[in-house]
Amino acid sequence: APNTVAMSSDVSCVVDNPCWGGPDPSRHNLHHLFQVLGRPDNHSENGTALSDFETIQLSGSNYNQFLQRVRSRLILYHDDNYLAIHKPADLRMDGPHWATVHKLLLYLFPPPSLRDMVMDVNAATSPQEGKTPNESIPNYKTHRQLIENIYKLSNHASLPDDPFRPVHQLDYATSGVLLLAKNKRSAGMACRSFMNRKTCKQYLAVVTNSHRIRENADANDDAAGYDSKFILVPPMGKEFIEKLPILPSSALAQWENGALERTYRKKRQRETETRETKKGTFNGYMPVHSVFAKWRGVLLKKRKEMKDESFAASAPGDGNLSTVEPGPDRQREQPVKKMEWKKKNDDNAIKDELPPLPEPKQAVTTNEIDELLSLGPSWKSVKNSKNADKWVSIIAAMAKEYNELLEKFYTAKHKKEDKVDSIDGVSEGISTLPPLFRIHGDDSGESSGNDNEISNNLDSFYICASIGEPDDGSFCVVVDPAAKKTCNTISNGDTSSTLAASIDFKPSLTKKTCNTISNGDTSSTLAASIDFKPSLTKCTILWRGYSYSKNGKRFPVAKVMLHPRTGRRHQLRIHLSEICGFPILGDVAYGGDNKEWESSDGNGSSNGALVDEKGKSCDRMCLHARQLSIPLMNDVVKTFIAPDPFL
Repeated sequence: APNTVAMSSDVSCVVDNPCWGGPDPSRHNLHHLFQVLGRPDNHSENGTALSDFETIQLSGSNYNQFLQRVRSRLILYHDDNYLAIHKPADLRMDGPHWATVHKLLLYLFPPPSLRDMVMDVNAATSPQEGKTPNESIPNYKTHRQLIENIYKLSNHASLPDDPFRPVHQLDYATSGVLLLAKNKRSAGMACRSFMNRKTCKQYLAVVTNSHRIRENADANDDAAGYDSKFILVPPMGKEFIEKLPILPSSALAQWENGALERTYRKKRQRETETRETKKGTFNGYMPVHSVFAKWRGVLLKKRKEMKDESFAASAPGDGNLSTVEPGPDRQREQPVKKMEWKKKNDDNAIKDELPPLPEPKQAVTTNEIDELLSLGPSWKSVKNSKNADKWVSIIAAMAKEYNELLEKFYTAKHKKEDKVDSIDGVSEGISTLPPLFRIHGDDSGESSGNDNEISNNLDSFYICASIGEPDDGSFCVVVDPAAKKTCNTISNGDTSSTLAASIDFKPSLTKKTCNTISNGDTSSTLAASIDFKPSLTKCTILWRGYSYSKNGKRFPVAKVMLHPRTGRRHQLRIHLSEICGFPILGDVAYGGDNKEWESSDGNGSSNGALVDEKGKSCDRMCLHARQLSIPLMNDVVKTFIAPDPFL
């Protein structure tokens, strides 16, 4: 049947285990993803109920309706420059996998080269009436051939006419708004908006915890052998919020004006310069051929000035700088003089303009300048000329002297910038904010888009901890040991702190190296080599309550709205898990063992025993990119919203 597509035996792909695929591995592919996206609302075309993984039979009569449902659920916005889609959870961006965002879009928007491949395989397929063969794809007859050809394509470079260019990323397990560009210019505009932090992103997440308190607890209970019960505690409760330090709104000034991010980028640039200096260069270093190009520009400008002066009189000339014909009232000029070079004061090095080129060490006449300019702008032509030895010697000496001036210039410039940064209170791109805090007057009404979740007094707080990526190939990122150490100190009984001693900061990542870093082993060479990037997240609590796993056991949850001020990899996931101690529900990478407290009576009471419920409390990681606002073409701000899946 044309709607039945098995995984091709001649195609090698990495097998995933997506939440939408069900238990059967043969359904973890692009064909079944379309089955999920194209399903009617809980009913088949004849009105009967569909089971969770029942196959939709495609035919000429229902294919257009099927494709329309797929597009309506997937596409949020589409014009000549951009495409915004609602990315499904558990779907990779691209790569050698049976289903990816890249393959999904190739099916819906097949470029001409892919259409030609399908027509070659399915040459017997008759085009729809009034259309060329390419215009009739996709259709229900070419569904199988189109998908089989797409399976072979791994990334956006696989086809020369692939129309889409990703401008940002979403994690495999994250659903929500994903923006793609359709040409180089529009991609550049969007990428600059992300790079310059002009975007506004809003995420929704459901977090959980294993915190518990004793019901009717008493100080003498343990001594008396009292066998009390424990109550499951919803995450991010009032006690957690009230014990966070409250800072004035001015504390965020470094983040609002971008000073912290600029300082961090300068720090990275300085580190690059240090590495380059060891190689005999620096950031801004000019090689010999670049100095030649700069000098040639100066010579052309001087030549024009001299020409204008030489021909100011009415007497005709031959246009050559070397000689000027005498006029009626003029005598023949003296032999050609050497070109004059003006030195500028070294104080110019502390200004914003680059220092001027030094004068050549050897004497150069205008005739020689004419000869040099006649060789053209190519440094190769100069090296192959008859006076190559002289020119290479002159320009190499100029390049050496000029780079010494440039190095002094950039050193002075960096000192000035560092002085300005120190006045602003920013040092080396490191934030002085505590890992967890609140802002005075910031608990204002916010909404996730659901009217039932609007409140005039929502609890909001901030998470500030730098994030780094180990260079040992680890999947997980790590938080700055300094931030982790602060949190651990607080949670281990610093009762004088405004933070609660009861805040439970979970052990760090599963990998040994990540554990070493996150637990504060600053002596580790791995820790020293990691580039920790400043990261800030605002968290607003929409509601707290309980949910139930598939086997009916109750566990605490809270729904939160997240506003990342920076866009670091895994930022939201590790901030919630490692700094707050409340991992995202279903996050197997940062959620520890993903265990929940066993509920013996179904009402929230527990004897404290842990039971392994991995994969049963939730089918997916509960993180969703709800909204993206971004300046695009002509700086017009566009806002894209993906429906809330956690209602």
